Amino acid sequence: MKLNRVVSLILCLGLAACAGHENMHGKSSEDILASTIYPEVEYKPMEGSLWPGETSENFLFGDTKAKRVGDVVTVVLEEDFTSSQGATTDVSKNSSIGLETSAILGLPTNLGITNFLGSGNSFDPSLTASTARSTNGSGTTTRQGSMTGSIAALITDELPSGNFKIKGRRTVTINNEEQIMIIEGIIRRVDIGFDNTISSQKIANACIIYTGEGVISDEQNVGWLMRFFAKVWPF
Repeated sequence: MKLNRVVSLILCLGLAACAGHENMHGKSSEDILASTIYPEVEYKPMEGSLWPGETSENFLFGDTKAKRVGDVVTVVLEEDFTSSQGATTDVSKNSSIGLETSAILGLPTNLGITNFLGSGNSFDPSLTASTARSTNGSGTTTRQGSMTGSIAALITDELPSGNFKIKGRRTVTINNEEQIMIIEGIIRRVDIGFDNTISSQKIANACIIYTGEGVISDEQNVGWLMRFFAKVWPF
């Protein structure tokens, strides 16, 4: 009976720790391709003509830049950011008060009391007080990161504004260690260069993920029990 309770407790801890661990790998390449819906135009050769008809590779008045759902565009990763924030606080305050009197209603200041509260001293109505307060604090935070390279993405949808939604995924496996890169966002067709590339800095709502799976990645991750205690430990 006690063993069953221990096993149940361990399972509950595991589920609680895994509940907050989101899957950051997103959709697979096949899912992205399957979600891209675009009409397929049936090829109909023209009789009596050497011109095979306009395709994406032989526009008479245009270029080969991505321009429709299903086309591929190359994203050039140019992420380089640095953020820094600092704050300093220095506050001080000093105050003092003094009150002395030579007579009270014509009577001596000690009011005839020569042994005030058994202290052996005469009563003295004078008052002196002073306070001093100071606060000092400072803090600085800095964050820096960079990412360079390129990745091909697929145009998955065309918005009413004429902008494109893009999604791309690249998976490289070396010695059972997977390196996964995912990118998605919204681009303008005018930002696509003549060589069918676009800078990652021109992607709206950009989501760029670079992660991995395998022995090395597993060793870098914190264990599920440690994650659980990190969430519930109050100190």
